[in-house]
Amino acid sequence: MKQRPYAVDEIRSRFPALSNTLPDGTPIAFLDGPAGTQVPETVIDAYRDFFLHANANSGGDWITSNRQEAVANAAHRAAEDLLNAPRESVKFGANMTTLNFDLSRSLARGLKAGDEIIVTLLDHDANYSPWKLLAEDHGLVIRGIRVNPEDATLDMEQYTTLLTPRTKIVATGMSSNAVGTINPSKEIVRLAHEVGALTVLDAVCSTPHYPVDVQALDTDFLLCSPYKFYGPHAGLLFGRLELLERYGRYKVRPAHDQWETGTPSFEGMAGVTAAIDYLAWIGEEFGSVTDAAPLTGRRGAIRAGIRAIGRHERAITTQLLDGLEAIPGVTVRGITDRDRLDERTSIVSFTATFAQPDVIQRALGALGIQTWSGDFYAVNAIESLGLTESGGTVRIGLMSYNTAAEVDRVVHAVRAMSGAAST
Repeated sequence: MKQRPYAVDEIRSRFPALSNTLPDGTPIAFLDGPAGTQVPETVIDAYRDFFLHANANSGGDWITSNRQEAVANAAHRAAEDLLNAPRESVKFGANMTTLNFDLSRSLARGLKAGDEIIVTLLDHDANYSPWKLLAEDHGLVIRGIRVNPEDATLDMEQYTTLLTPRTKIVATGMSSNAVGTINPSKEIVRLAHEVGALTVLDAVCSTPHYPVDVQALDTDFLLCSPYKFYGPHAGLLFGRLELLERYGRYKVRPAHDQWETGTPSFEGMAGVTAAIDYLAWIGEEFGSVTDAAPLTGRRGAIRAGIRAIGRHERAITTQLLDGLEAIPGVTVRGITDRDRLDERTSIVSFTATFAQPDVIQRALGALGIQTWSGDFYAVNAIESLGLTESGGTVRIGLMSYNTAAEVDRVVHAVRAMSGAAST
């Protein structure tokens, strides 16, 4: 590993979409990473290469089918390296939401009326509705871990009171897509296993920002989405091999895999491999052996890359927090204590006294600054923070390719709105 200083301009040069401008030539600032990242050119090339050389279905005795199978195998190996997962334990699907609905339906085979499922009130609805609907269909009981409104963290003391022998599944997010809080997932899993419950972790908004290691977490299942970490729209499901075998059932009879039923997006798989290789490239260029430890090879390079990205994101997140908190009328939601930034990702949400979130978001968009507003499908989280009636928050999501200049730009724009409102 070269351990060079993080070169954001060099990184940006790998993303063709970052050169987009408004009709008047104003550069577009892509600060909407949690909704989906831009992709490096290698991902685009992977799609093109697949359609040129490997566009066939599985199982054919001809060259393009053989190439397709090689693409699919490579994608599975890359996904396992990303998550430090055992071989054959990661499955591809359309997206995390669809995979989680499939997973919940399969796990229902081991549940009976009166059994309890614990979720959190901080999650994206993709890790709430599947379990809520399952409970309605099978007479199960849903328990929710409360949110501490002052810093948007989970009430872990309350969580311990929810755990009983009736708890069969604990399904929680690893970090919040709305306010960036990183949850103590390893402790959540440990406590769930003490009462014999299965665990399901939503790592969608974690995987781009810090290493996700299913073996260290000791979780039973974990889901994430490649389009959040520079890849195509797809979903990944990790499961313990014995549990995948036990609960896999809902498939067409000829399907070889109990979870990947139907024809997947093979071109998407090619793109996922390229996205993961981008993370490994970051590690090789800007990471260190210490960043990689204790992993080696591509697994180590991926870990080093994500940690290098995390340091860059931490710096510009601090800059963003400093800028927003200096603007009269702006309130940043979630963890803002600079000594606790290791407890949050680079997703920053704020509200303002001088304008509704949607008004701010549209005004920023007109300036070529792309953010989001609303509840971001984190319905319970926004309600727990008392922000539903006022339209949620404005969300800024900083990624590996975002710059200090873009942070200055959004801060300046919000400050201008505040000033205009006060005159």
